[in-house]
Amino acid sequence: MVDGVFAIVVTLLVLGIDVPTDHRFSEQGLIAFLGRIGFDLLIYAVSFWLAGTYWVQHAAIMHFFRNGSRTLVWLNLFFLFPVTLLPFITELKGAYRDEPLVTLLFGGVQIVIGLALIALWRYAVLHPHLLAHKIEEDTRRLVTRRMIVSPIIISLIAIPVSFLSLHLSTIIFLSIPLYYLSHPVLDRHWSDSEMNEE
Repeated sequence: MVDGVFAIVVTLLVLGIDVPTDHRFSEQGLIAFLGRIGFDLLIYAVSFWLAGTYWVQHAAIMHFFRNGSRTLVWLNLFFLFPVTLLPFITELKGAYRDEPLVTLLFGGVQIVIGLALIALWRYAVLHPHLLAHKIEEDTRRLVTRRMIVSPIIISLIAIPVSFLSLHLSTIIFLSIPLYYLSHPVLDRHWSDSEMNEE
């Protein structure tokens, strides 16, 4: 279910970018149009990579589970709710690009997603009987710290920056997926698990 929701979310993101209805404009008109939607393209790219990052993070957490529970299903729903808001908040940010309040809402959604990921991770840590792989103490600490930094702390930095520069604030949000580009502890565990399965 989660994979299907993310597939829909990333599809809706690109549908939020308007295309010209007049197909008879000149090459210069096309260039001017692309210039006008430059910020929309930027915020789409940021939101796409944010969604992709959350997708990967969720998959990494769920990789530990062997069995599910009713609580785990509810935690997944709590995680998916703010994720499904990404297309709406992205289009809102594109439409009201000069309003720092919209960046506050955009950052708020990222923070709620981060809290939902932490809740899933804490549930895994506190319920080892549901897990296929033991979570070592150093892994628990490192993953928890990384989840607090990104997206929560990064969003808390980007929000006040938006009152000075909306473009800079948007670029700061892009550091969330860049921060997760490499996750050595989880990547190593994932690789080790695959080798054990073979």
